[in-house]
Amino acid sequence: MEERKQQVKKKITEEDQIESMKLKGVKQFVWDVLIEEKKYEPRDITVDPEFVLQLNTGKAKVSMDMVLTLSGVNFLAIKCSSSDIESWVRYVTAFARSVNDYQIPYAMVTDGENAKIIDVLKGTFIGESIYDIFNRGQAMEKMRDFQKIPCPEKRLEREKSIVHAFEGIKCPPTK
Repeated sequence: MEERKQQVKKKITEEDQIESMKLKGVKQFVWDVLIEEKKYEPRDITVDPEFVLQLNTGKAKVSMDMVLTLSGVNFLAIKCSSSDIESWVRYVTAFARSVNDYQIPYAMVTDGENAKIIDVLKGTFIGESIYDIFNRGQAMEKMRDFQKIPCPEKRLEREKSIVHAFEGIKCPPTK
């Protein structure tokens, strides 16, 4: 019986390592597209930033794979996934709505091949490929008239709860 437990544990560890490698590959691909194709500067991109959510029950530390920041304002939250991107759309949207004192205007979840790009303020999809992301010039133009809009108070707690719940099920570990 002990030998069987060891085999199962080894198999799970191997699968976690494979998923982690796939996720790192997706993150590298996204970085490359942002820098090479979309002309963002490395200083515009924060990798694995952490935020503190103030919940009714206390504080929770949450993170995102990447956040694009332009002119001191978070512009785009990016969640990379090695599997089904649909399951992460709600998370990345809730994250963008709740981690700052204003809503991050755009969010994306991608597996490197497919993407869901969300206009957070309108609650609509605006793209289905990583190549649909605004280039740096377009993003700077959008930020010119940007006004920080907080998430409506009655929606905010629900959004924070969604982020907190997803944080508990993130798999595989990204660090």
